[in-house]
Amino acid sequence: MKTYLYYILSIFLLCSLCSRAQESAKEKEVLPAKLSIIAIGPKPSRSFGDSGALLPAKQGEIPPRRLHFEVKEDAKAVVKKEDEDKDGDKDGDKAVLSSINVTFNNPSHFIEVPPGRTLALQRREESEYSDYITLKPLEPGSMTLVLLRPSGKGDKRWVPEPYKSIIDLQGSALRNKKLAILNLSRRAVKSIFHDDKKMIPAGGFQAYDSIEGLELHRMAAAYGREDRIIFNTALRLNKSNRLLFYVLYDANPNTNDGRTVGLFRTSVEPEVGKESVPVEDSEE
Repeated sequence: MKTYLYYILSIFLLCSLCSRAQESAKEKEVLPAKLSIIAIGPKPSRSFGDSGALLPAKQGEIPPRRLHFEVKEDAKAVVKKEDEDKDGDKDGDKAVLSSINVTFNNPSHFIEVPPGRTLALQRREESEYSDYITLKPLEPGSMTLVLLRPSGKGDKRWVPEPYKSIIDLQGSALRNKKLAILNLSRRAVKSIFHDDKKMIPAGGFQAYDSIEGLELHRMAAAYGREDRIIFNTALRLNKSNRLLFYVLYDANPNTNDGRTVGLFRTSVEPEVGKESVPVEDSEE
């Protein structure tokens, strides 16, 4: 009987240890980072062929539509698998080539990427890959928006490595905010949020809370001596936790309705996260 009881107790203890090990493994599971990349800049020039048909923009006039990066085989659960390196790395782990969409002056979805690893993003031309931008390791569970701006000129403006602005959407400066304006243009911009008037300098950032009791929130921005209007509208900001994000950038007046300051807008719903600096600008 005693032998039988010892046997039962041994099984019980073994099951308990296995259960604790599984719970510990779950606790140690690393959350993926969320990343979105958006290119902002002047619209490409319009050119027409002999038949009068609109010709597509040249490659250098627009940013690459996708960027590619390698991760180890053990991280493929959080990224889309595109291809495999048959040789693997020195540790014996295979490299998985994954990709992320890059939208141009349009909102983009977030994808999950491995945290804690430098992301060397490459562009692809035909079958050749070349380095484009590099992102520092992202924190587990973070939510990051990367804005790219062209560093070249003319029809090669997107050929060199672009400038990048890295926005931590879980940063303290954006927490509980309803409207944020990031001025990446070279012009100082006048901003109005109801009766709150501010001058946002080049490279400046401004975030606003919603005003309690107001259903419609008036907002406007203009630049130059003639107060050229960038936007002038009234919106509802109290209905959700979403953040309305406005980005101002250098535009080409020949292709942007005569304006030298362009407007990109999107809305995101930042998740609760850590305290951090909201914007890191890189002029590499």
